[in-house]
Amino acid sequence: MNRRSRLRTRDVLAIMSAVLAVLAGLYFGARWLENESASPEPRGDYQLRNADTLLTVNGHTYQQRSNLTTILFMGIDQSENPVTVPAYLKYVSGGQADFLRLMVIDPLEKTVAQIEIDRDTMTPITVLGTLGGKVGYRTAQICLSHGFGDGREQSCGFTVEAVSNLLYNVPITYYAAMNLDGISALNDMLGGVTVTLADDFSHIDPAMTKGTTLTLVGDQAEIFVRSRMSVGVGTNEARMTRQRQYVGKMMELLNDRLHSSSDFIGTLFDGLSPYLCTNLSRAQMVNEAWAIKDYTRLPLTSIDGVHAVGDDGYMQFRPDESSLEQAILDVFYKKLK
Repeated sequence: MNRRSRLRTRDVLAIMSAVLAVLAGLYFGARWLENESASPEPRGDYQLRNADTLLTVNGHTYQQRSNLTTILFMGIDQSENPVTVPAYLKYVSGGQADFLRLMVIDPLEKTVAQIEIDRDTMTPITVLGTLGGKVGYRTAQICLSHGFGDGREQSCGFTVEAVSNLLYNVPITYYAAMNLDGISALNDMLGGVTVTLADDFSHIDPAMTKGTTLTLVGDQAEIFVRSRMSVGVGTNEARMTRQRQYVGKMMELLNDRLHSSSDFIGTLFDGLSPYLCTNLSRAQMVNEAWAIKDYTRLPLTSIDGVHAVGDDGYMQFRPDESSLEQAILDVFYKKLK
């Protein structure tokens, strides 16, 4: 064997050794993560079972509500046509779930409850390895749960799983995720949502000055509900306050449109389909919306907790366990005595 052939052989062996070392590192790293976080830690004893389940908490007896319909609504921080990413990063290209709200419909009591979930809530989320396989769980901001997966059904499934686990494993039957481009489309199909601006957005849109009452049109809706770092105090907590205001006004318009036209929800579903990922069919969406149009809307349920910057430099929200427990009791149980 001549010198050039020996060099080529050594080069091939070196490359093969390097590849094997990387693969071994990925495998054992994934196995370590899997062993370290095989499943999320249980949060409490409020898992829903059946309508006969009774709980005694602080001297009060609660009975589990039955026949509930749960729908998780997500606002995804990603456009309709996201920037193309390399194939080897597809497993982490889902975008973050910046808006999370669980709707709980009780057909027996004829009520609609909603639980607001902070995007920075720390809870176990599913983690995928570099080859795209599920390797375990990691406690992180709940918004990141959607970032793993395909950006569609798989990512939505991971977010549903994370929210269910956060809320003591309550079952979540349906989900509807809408990306950024859908915000303005939804707003304009409703004829524009009118809000009073408590912050100044004029550096983004000159018409959006602090104190102005404005009917949002086009991109203004996205600016209002999504802007954070460059507006006011720049926190997600402040942005959630704006989102509450916007969604409240939007629901009023939606309910008015539904009462005036039974076809409106179907038209809305068709118009938003390019921006939606949902396991609700068109017929299911229309039927659910029509069924609840005269239901009582209960006050929004929020979860108390502490915001603080974590060791990684990013904001974290640690929910107060007693507040979390009370939210479960208020929405999924009824007090008997």
